[in-house]
Amino acid sequence: MKIGARFPSRMPTDHILKQIAFPPPPAAFRETISLDGSVRPPRIGIREQGRIRKACRMAGLDSVANLGLPAEVGGIFKAKAVQPKGTKKELEQYNREKKIAENMAKMPERIAAWKEERRKAKEAAKPELPF
Repeated sequence: MKIGARFPSRMPTDHILKQIAFPPPPAAFRETISLDGSVRPPRIGIREQGRIRKACRMAGLDSVANLGLPAEVGGIFKAKAVQPKGTKKELEQYNREKKIAENMAKMPERIAAWKEERRKAKEAAKPELPF
């Protein structure tokens, strides 16, 4: 049994508390699709939606029912990163390690082909006469 309350490292900002006290319309939390098919981001950004969700959890409120936030899908709102984030040097290192791993997977076949080639070249270089 835990004794005491757990306090967050940072309290929500006044802006976030205002969003909870006077919630915007639910459409502000969702992407909008124009007539030409282009997708516009939500009026309240995804990062800010996460902060609002966290503040609702701290207050014991249901963010979906009370504010109209979209339901969380498995704890991740939207996944779009293919490569890991980082500096250019880190990305180059990641790509290099990936390429090395692919080449190492092909290595037994390359070694076998090289040995076969070497054996054929050695046999072709042998003189026909034994002396």
